[in-house]
Amino acid sequence: MRRLLAFLALGLFSLAAAAGPLDRDYERIERALRLTAEQKVQFELAVAATQRALLGVAMSGMLVRERMSREFDKSRPDLNILYDFHDQLIEQNKPLFRDARNEWMKLHAMLDPEQVAIAKRYFEDKLDLLLPPVR
Repeated sequence: MRRLLAFLALGLFSLAAAAGPLDRDYERIERALRLTAEQKVQFELAVAATQRALLGVAMSGMLVRERMSREFDKSRPDLNILYDFHDQLIEQNKPLFRDARNEWMKLHAMLDPEQVAIAKRYFEDKLDLLLPPVR
């Protein structure tokens, strides 16, 4: 369960980065959790690790775009290159996301049951915004 919550947190923060101002989301959950000084330090480490992972994806995306542009400039581009880029992007950034996940897991281990409940509600609300229930 602990790993699932950490993974979910990382995934939702990553999606939030693409969807809007991430800093406000971090500030909101940080305030809601009422972190101790030790927890705050770990929270900041987790946020920084997540931002590094997201920056890694952005940088990789720029490189992929450049390489795709060069490939598409050819008279007969190899469209299979898209699969290669996908694999490269994942492999290059896997360590960064692993580090971020580990930092979030450390924070989760430091939270008391009330804080875990607050985080769970926060992520459920985020998930509902990103994936509305089917009616």
